[in-house]
Amino acid sequence: MTIGVEPVERPGAVFGGLGSDRHGSVAELDGACGLSRERIGGKAWSVDHMRALGLPVPPAFALTTEAWAEFGASGVLGAQIWAGVQAGIAALERGTGRRFGAGQRPLLVSVRSGAAVSMPGMMDTVLNLGINDAVERALTDETRNPGYARDTRRRFVTQYREIVLGDPNGVVPEDPWQQLRGAITAVFRSWDSARAKTYRRSRGVSDALGTAVTVQAMVFGNLDAHSGTGVLFSRNPNTGEGPVFGEWLIGGQGEDVVSGRTTPRPLDDLAATQPAVHRELLAAAELLERDGRDIQDIEFTVESGRLWLLQSRPAKRSARAAVRAAVAMVDEGLIDANEALRRVSVDQLRTVLRPASGDNTGLSPLAHGESACPGLASGVVVTDPDVAETRSAAGEHVILVRPTTSPDDLHGMIAARAIITELGGATSHAALVSRELGRPCVVGCGPGVVEALAGSVVTVDGGAGTVWPGQLTGKAVEAAVIEDIDRLAEWARIDAAGLPEFLAERDRTEAPAAATHSDADVSRPLVAATHPSDIDGHNPIEQVPDLAILRLIGIKGRVQPDAVAASLDIAATEAASRSADFVTRGLCAGTPLGVRLTPHGREQLTQLLAHERADVDRSGIAAAYDEFCEFNAELKELITAWQMKDASTVNDHSDNAYDTAVLARLTTLHHHVAPLVERIGAIAPRLAPYTDRLARAVERMNGGDHTWVARPIMDSYHTVWFELHEDLIGLCGLSRADEAAAGRAH
Repeated sequence: MTIGVEPVERPGAVFGGLGSDRHGSVAELDGACGLSRERIGGKAWSVDHMRALGLPVPPAFALTTEAWAEFGASGVLGAQIWAGVQAGIAALERGTGRRFGAGQRPLLVSVRSGAAVSMPGMMDTVLNLGINDAVERALTDETRNPGYARDTRRRFVTQYREIVLGDPNGVVPEDPWQQLRGAITAVFRSWDSARAKTYRRSRGVSDALGTAVTVQAMVFGNLDAHSGTGVLFSRNPNTGEGPVFGEWLIGGQGEDVVSGRTTPRPLDDLAATQPAVHRELLAAAELLERDGRDIQDIEFTVESGRLWLLQSRPAKRSARAAVRAAVAMVDEGLIDANEALRRVSVDQLRTVLRPASGDNTGLSPLAHGESACPGLASGVVVTDPDVAETRSAAGEHVILVRPTTSPDDLHGMIAARAIITELGGATSHAALVSRELGRPCVVGCGPGVVEALAGSVVTVDGGAGTVWPGQLTGKAVEAAVIEDIDRLAEWARIDAAGLPEFLAERDRTEAPAAATHSDADVSRPLVAATHPSDIDGHNPIEQVPDLAILRLIGIKGRVQPDAVAASLDIAATEAASRSADFVTRGLCAGTPLGVRLTPHGREQLTQLLAHERADVDRSGIAAAYDEFCEFNAELKELITAWQMKDASTVNDHSDNAYDTAVLARLTTLHHHVAPLVERIGAIAPRLAPYTDRLARAVERMNGGDHTWVARPIMDSYHTVWFELHEDLIGLCGLSRADEAAAGRAH
């Protein structure tokens, strides 16, 4: 049964004109639109182009950047624009045989932003717009599937509240036309969101470009057992090789596959269950790749056994895929040699030339786990971070193995050549910190690994997620990689050894000039630049009790007085004086990396923390900790995304658009969690400085210094977050081991 788009006419054919407005504020995406990306946005251009190629694409229309400009001037959708929208909906009705907002065969639409360039920070897509009580009943009657109708309504209400209203409890209009007006208005307003403005400043994109809006007839991957959604790459984005690579999710819709909320199935499942659809999809991928002369990232939906394409764009790819595809496409006649050289960066070249796993012929691994940070390192296993620091300082190569790591293990992690944990995954503390330190890391090796490996000489293969006995050397780079590099060098007319410098010089000479802006253009910082301490020299020392400083030293493991001063907002001289006093009293000992707690100091800290817990509202701090843990999973995913583009691709931070999108998401998370952190400070006053510490990190990273995202040895956002987590665990009377076992503190 087809619910979304009936085959009223051939996909790609003109399904109705919008009159004189066609080349003004609203344009029909019928395959003959003829308007540029700058006017209708990349998404709409893709829809129109695929229809021009005769591919199955749901009917759609676009509000152009002229409409955005008119909206910006008046602040409302004017009568002429709205008339164009109504004409566009009428065209969709003709193209689908359905009726928007009423009738026995209701039409639902999606609304999505569409700037000429990829614009992180713009509004997300709203699906299933047009549904209300009456439409839900009509869909139930039409399909005899109340679960589908209910799921479609639920998805719409959730998205509309989150994306358009910005209120999880907001009232969604019952009138579909009001829903549509609200969504279009929200897209236009999102052009001026803080995230979008930050992105444009970082990329030198003009604020005057504006955004388009794409409105498209819905097709439903959640309709029945023969429906679903998927993503297809015309070549494997990890290797650059064919055949196609993709994932497929029965009953899915929209972002279900790429969001990470569900686990999709390999595309082979679609081939097995719906071979005709699979063949049609592969043929479309081949056509789109040859037409675009690049690896394509294709979004598709299958509705009751009928294939629909939603978007196609050049795919993100690993370094190996970039090299392999560039060479292969020259051989296939898709691009020339000069274009192949342009498509490979010096960082990608250096990545593929990095030695791979060691020669483990005839050996059995001592442990398996999840790859957290690639690389190869050998050394003797130690299980205590203090021992790791001491033995490393003596010139020994050590591998730190722990059940799980915490911020107070940092000094040992820095000293070690590699890190292994029994618990945790790719978003665990050990994984996140190891990637920032550049230490090979394998996590989640299972219980007993600490005891089993202690004292052994091992080699950690972070890329493969294995631990091998003895000391192994890295394998030579694969012959296939060398062959591709030789081909690129031949086309550049240089020796292969000189190719990295050739590409580096090219990148330097071809790099666009950095965007400049006046001080007036800079967003207001999240925290004031001047603290009270800047006025009178420092905060009164009585305001910072021993507990606050000892706890900070304990969490950081090793800390210099100036870091204490920065974290607790006291003068550097006072921090140095207090640290020296702790050493005199035997609470701390001095090391090259700063002061650390002595056993006596840990005992004293334990007593002080016990007194603090007795005075804290137990139920209040427990509730706050539970709420914090809900944010914690998202934070770890964001830091992982900052460090890794995917499971096999380290983020080299050469893709500014990607980095800007992650930073925007991190900033949004901060705004959501900030009220909770303030509440925590009210419950436990010693924790109040975390509000300013987190805000300061956001201010610095959004000011362009990205070391403030996750650098372990400074008060980066990631570092402060994990220290707050550690403090909450302690105030709740828990231990990290307990929380790690419960899956809340890996």
